[in-house]
Amino acid sequence: MRVLAVSDVSALALEGGAERVLWEASSRLAARGHDVRILSRAPADVPPRRLRRGRIDVVEFASSRRSLLGFLRGAVQEARRAAAPLLAETDVLHLHQPLSGYGVLTSARGRRLPSLYTFHSPAPLEYRSRRRMTAHHLGGAAGLAGTLTLWAIERACLRRATRIHVLSDFSAALLWKLYRIPAERLVKIPGGADLARFRPAGDRRHVRVELGLPLDRPLLFTVRNLEARMGLDTLLAAMAIIARRMPEAHLLIGGAGSLRPALEARVDALGLDKHVTFLGFVPDAELPRYYQAADLFVLPTRALEGFGLVTVEALACGTPVLGTRVGATPELLEPLDPSLVFGAADAETMAAELLAFLARQRRDPFGAAALRAACRRHAETRYGWEHAVSGLERTLGELVARGAPAGAGPVACEACGAPMPVSALLYDGRRYRRCASCRARRVATLPSDAELLREYEARYPRRFPPGLIEPPRREMMQSLLERAGRRAGGGRLLDVGCGGGHFMAAAVACGWRPIGTDLSREACTAARRTAGVPVTQADADALPFRTGALDAVALVNVLDHTTRPLAVVREAARVLRPGGLLIVRVPNGAFHAAWAGLLGRLGPLVRWRGWDAYPILHVFAFGPAALRRLVERGGFEVLETTNSALASPAPGPARTALAALARAAVRRLTRGAAALVAAVSGGRWLAGPSIEVYARRRDEARR
Repeated sequence: MRVLAVSDVSALALEGGAERVLWEASSRLAARGHDVRILSRAPADVPPRRLRRGRIDVVEFASSRRSLLGFLRGAVQEARRAAAPLLAETDVLHLHQPLSGYGVLTSARGRRLPSLYTFHSPAPLEYRSRRRMTAHHLGGAAGLAGTLTLWAIERACLRRATRIHVLSDFSAALLWKLYRIPAERLVKIPGGADLARFRPAGDRRHVRVELGLPLDRPLLFTVRNLEARMGLDTLLAAMAIIARRMPEAHLLIGGAGSLRPALEARVDALGLDKHVTFLGFVPDAELPRYYQAADLFVLPTRALEGFGLVTVEALACGTPVLGTRVGATPELLEPLDPSLVFGAADAETMAAELLAFLARQRRDPFGAAALRAACRRHAETRYGWEHAVSGLERTLGELVARGAPAGAGPVACEACGAPMPVSALLYDGRRYRRCASCRARRVATLPSDAELLREYEARYPRRFPPGLIEPPRREMMQSLLERAGRRAGGGRLLDVGCGGGHFMAAAVACGWRPIGTDLSREACTAARRTAGVPVTQADADALPFRTGALDAVALVNVLDHTTRPLAVVREAARVLRPGGLLIVRVPNGAFHAAWAGLLGRLGPLVRWRGWDAYPILHVFAFGPAALRRLVERGGFEVLETTNSALASPAPGPARTALAALARAAVRRLTRGAAALVAAVSGGRWLAGPSIEVYARRRDEARR
């Protein structure tokens, strides 16, 4: 392929993560035999150059820096002008930033070429995070105008690009919030580390000697651009606490930036001059040795960590990383060890967890060595550059071939078997299919079993701790059991997806003998503690029980989360005795899809605040008709379909008494409106946020 990489950062001065991604991707594609050229903006005060570096021709363009408007206009126009003679010999564009990217994509030939846009970080938020830190990062009305201009340019660039490359799920979420870019246009390929350069040292003491670092002190290391969003002020406050409890600890700070004088003054004010050393800009060739020498790398980022090359480079050197729960950092660290992510981003929490980590390393040197080996393995298996470049090569090749996107064909509806084509509905960046017959919906691309397991093993328990339950949800569970009790006189009840066990605890009080299953080990543990009944970890469509062994099965908020709802219903029928009771509750897909379609279109401020996510759409979304057909298809006779009790309060705590009263009024209005619609329609129309189905298993002869 003939690839033209286009960037607003220099390919000749590797000073940050964006520059390293640009060079590593381009140089490794060239090493695989592709004809790669780079068009990039010249650094400030450096005349544009044209030279060959390795196997790559690098062409630079200049832009005016006398004013913000002149800079923006010049970067677009000069990139367009410099690209003109290169585009005739280009098969595919690889764009890295919005200004030069927009210039090339709006040229006569550039708009006809296939393109891949690598999204490093949102340009308007990066600009805003540096306001008043340089002459061009303005505050006030001028700064707001600059932010909005960058937003418009990046939005236009993203809409013109054929595909968009993200390095993390966090970046994909940003693209939805800021620009309403659906997931179907994205390809996720994480960044990487040069595993040959970034590797564990054979003798770490020798590395410290060569660098002139102390041999007998715990060394913490971080390398950052010295900007406000990097959180270095918080890390210094944490070091003040650490220095009092572990005086021998020492922090090395690498990097340059406008905040260095302020940070140095902060060190003096805190009395940390013997505990903190500023290294200045660390040359790329020296960086691996500082990672190798450190006992721990610290990432105190406050905002916008789109990936974190320094994180994977440190891990590749066998150095553990402790980072804040910001951006993509949890994605990188939690699969290795969840304890490597700080519980909070304040100085006290950082200090406590850093002290605990250093104490564990000192107390258990074998455990420390095992963790360092695990860090290296983690980087090798997930974050080598060769793996990342293989993904880029495959994606660029597909663009050149102009292949049709995978998964675009029709699929069968789980509820009724009719075709389920792709619809216009987008929710949280995901596109949904819709059945024309029963109007069931499901995400266009189903998650894998591994992705679902990771969601419910790691992420879901953090958002919804299984041991906690809100009063409205407890009331909903009690309502379910009361309705079930009118149709069955107790017996053995299975709660599938039992969470924290609160439904089973209420069932015991109602005379049932419950047991439970859940995908999450943490949930199973919490459920046993809460309900005091047997609980086992199992998939909902592969239950570890004998055929016909149970009197009732509850699927409370299960069928909307699974990728195989029909199989789950049939499995419930298998374990139930003939005439056994099925209890189903799901969010009302018809109710939530309408709100999701409206709120998602109301602009970035609505999406940024998460208001578009207040509707509830998971893997599947069933309305009343679709849910009845699914249950009947699974081997049941439906007894009743009804609105469910409201299960949760409005998101977030009410800040004032007036807000609390308003929320209560909305809940009463929602409940009343749903009841009125159901009464007027004789129960045929259900407008509540959630719905319930009660059904009996048909006997074998009737089935």
